[in-house]
Amino acid sequence: MAQGTFSEGKAPEDIKIDLIKKIPLFEDLSPEELKEVAKYIQVRKYGKNEYIFFEEEAEPGIYILVEGLVKLIKETTDGRNIIVRLVFPGEVFGWIEWGKSVPKFKYTAMSVLPSTLLYISNKDFINLAIKYPAIGIKLTCEATHNLLHTYEVLKSIASGKVEERIARLLLELAEKAGEKKDGKIIIRLPLTRQDIAEMTGTTVETTIRVMSKWKKQGIINTERGYIEILNKDALESLVV
Repeated sequence: MAQGTFSEGKAPEDIKIDLIKKIPLFEDLSPEELKEVAKYIQVRKYGKNEYIFFEEEAEPGIYILVEGLVKLIKETTDGRNIIVRLVFPGEVFGWIEWGKSVPKFKYTAMSVLPSTLLYISNKDFINLAIKYPAIGIKLTCEATHNLLHTYEVLKSIASGKVEERIARLLLELAEKAGEKKDGKIIIRLPLTRQDIAEMTGTTVETTIRVMSKWKKQGIINTERGYIEILNKDALESLVV
């Protein structure tokens, strides 16, 4: 794991509190509560394309992305990778175990960009939730929301048409990371055609074919090294 350096003039705990303040889940805490909550949280930094944990080695705990971009990867039985989710700043991933409640299916997490994360171990999360029930409820609700989203992605991969799946993905990326400019939506994310294929459960060749077709139709543009959505209505019409 890459180690980050702390800003000059600030103690490590103050830097940690500054990072925690960026997360909406903790926005209602008083300064004293922030100091107390910080005791349960570790700051972890990762370089570009660095593994955060592997599926078979993953330990329970909660991660919150502060800065950067993370992808969650699931390997299929036939050896293919599916990106089940991209994690954006402020979002939660990971899981908690209680007693014999242990998830059967896990995933691998990898940074797409240099990333800063807050990590709460399984034990610390339980202690934090007991002391601050509202935080525990918020984190649990966020984790549940993300789990349901993952189910929707997997259902779409299993049943949706390829064009529908890619259109749905581009619309989601536009909503989460899009920049509106001159009637276009610009998605400035370092995503390859391989990434898009793995997020939609298709092949690189099919992804290139579909996106080339849309480019000719004036729906998207990819000439500048990032994706521009030129006709959002056309993409929305493909989503059932």
